[in-house]
Amino acid sequence: MNTNKQLRSKITNVDDLLNEIDRISVLREEQELYFGNQYKLLKHKIEAPVRFVNMITSHVPGVSRVRDVVSSISTNSGKSSGKSDWITKILRLATPLVLNRTLLKNAGWFKKAVVTVASETAVGQVNQNSISNAVAGIASFIRPKKKAKKTQLVPEGITAEEAVEGNKYGIPRDSEAY
Repeated sequence: MNTNKQLRSKITNVDDLLNEIDRISVLREEQELYFGNQYKLLKHKIEAPVRFVNMITSHVPGVSRVRDVVSSISTNSGKSSGKSDWITKILRLATPLVLNRTLLKNAGWFKKAVVTVASETAVGQVNQNSISNAVAGIASFIRPKKKAKKTQLVPEGITAEEAVEGNKYGIPRDSEAY
């Protein structure tokens, strides 16, 4: 209310105008500082659940890989940025799981760890381009070959109009003067 009374005061000269500008500038700085602090407090309160989840998931192995895969799928729009693309990340995550569930079902933890490291190294060489090249090669092998039509060396049954068609001087194509 105090500010409303001050705003209603009449400005009669230049000094009053300069004083009012200074007062409004100070008021603006105070409000910016207040709202900035309030924004930081709100942001800190909103980020509390995220910090809690990050603290819990930092102790669970494999969560960082899933987070990398999900973030790379959402950020990449067909372009590969960084070391590996989204296909490589998914394969790095899925290959050890599939191997542990199928081939290494009764193996010990050491064998599983060695195979996991080896499979991650092998999958690191696979990327989106290599998969698309392999699919294109398989498709070209499966696709039937197109047979070239046999063209006749001497065209049969050409009319006089067809023989002259496209020539500037009207000389037939098969004549000696052509």
